[in-house]
Amino acid sequence: MISNDPGFDYQAVRREGDAAARRGLLDLAGKLLAEEGPQALTLRTLAQRANCSTKVVYTLFGSKGGLSEALKVEGFALLRFTVERERRRHRDPVRALLPIMMSYRSFALAHRDLFRVMFGNALPDHVPTDFSRQQARQALGALEEAVAQAHAALGARVDNPLASAVRLWAAVHGPVSLEIEGITPFDTEGEGLTRLAVLDALAGLGLAPAAIASGSPSGPLAGSAPITDSIPSTLT
Repeated sequence: MISNDPGFDYQAVRREGDAAARRGLLDLAGKLLAEEGPQALTLRTLAQRANCSTKVVYTLFGSKGGLSEALKVEGFALLRFTVERERRRHRDPVRALLPIMMSYRSFALAHRDLFRVMFGNALPDHVPTDFSRQQARQALGALEEAVAQAHAALGARVDNPLASAVRLWAAVHGPVSLEIEGITPFDTEGEGLTRLAVLDALAGLGLAPAAIASGSPSGPLAGSAPITDSIPSTLT
């Protein structure tokens, strides 16, 4: 996945073939995106930083749109990894849903510009392809699986866990997007707003943790520490 290691030199890996060169250029593009923003991500700049010709970048990605597509695909793969990793940390699939959704916020804050590439118009030359949409659907599939497990743990049969997953994704994406763009209303604290939105959605789906559903003050809103789970910049 996208690496924080700047040590890529095209000439040093050219003998390893196109796959290694493409991997290194994509990692370097992710670093440029994180450090300098979308405006710095041009094929010419990428080539200069990688010690290769612009022709090499065009050969491997086709165009800036091709590079954007590759970044989008990487982002959704990392998002899926984030969801699955958080799900595995919890034994109770019902109580896992809130931290899973909060890890979405952690991911977005850790990869702001990549998040904008994935969901917005940060790289306007890019037109999403069926393949990148498929990667997004796979990320949603990880959440769908978590929702299905939670319903099963409650002994509830749900005909369409995908619809529940979409509702949860929409619930978390709204406040997170507001926070990322710096337009959270009324100076509302971002984590609290996201948590409330997710809990409302969980309650509507009959999936609220027991302490929240019963009104107990011991739930996540009562004195809980902020979720600051670090998101790795690479898959291992």
